[in-house]
Amino acid sequence: MIMEKDKFLADREELRAIQKVFESSVENNAIEDIRSFVHPDFSFVSFTDKSFSSFDAFKSQWEITRKKMVGAGSFSSQLNPEPTLFIDDIAISHGNANNTLIDAKGCRYDFTNQWTVVFKRLDGDWKVLRAHNSLDPFNNPMLVSGVKQKIVKYSVLAFIGGAVLCSISSYMILG
Repeated sequence: MIMEKDKFLADREELRAIQKVFESSVENNAIEDIRSFVHPDFSFVSFTDKSFSSFDAFKSQWEITRKKMVGAGSFSSQLNPEPTLFIDDIAISHGNANNTLIDAKGCRYDFTNQWTVVFKRLDGDWKVLRAHNSLDPFNNPMLVSGVKQKIVKYSVLAFIGGAVLCSISSYMILG
């Protein structure tokens, strides 16, 4: 059986190059590096359920979120795309990503997310028109860690409060 030549091979290579730029810009906290790959009508929905209708709005929130969640730590993302669907001047890519976040305290969080990117050809080049990123809110390791910390904190406070009340009650009764 003769394999049919992939007529989209050059397009796939161009999209892989954009993927590498994205991964590098995330790891180096240089999100501006992807601006040249963004369509003028760009929009994005993030895993925080926020929608952005411009690259500048996305970049502004990226900087806020990065500072809050990562601080002086690090963040990297390895995209694992499924085969891209090409329809005329549109390419639809999707897949998952393996992410590693190390926060300012050195705590490491490994998690995955699902993503979809719609590209549109503009002047012969593929540009990101629309992107969507989703994250499992129940198995989010940062959320789980935060909940565990609060449980421990309030358990300790309840224990101390109970011990103090018990001591005061004992003193007043036995007094």
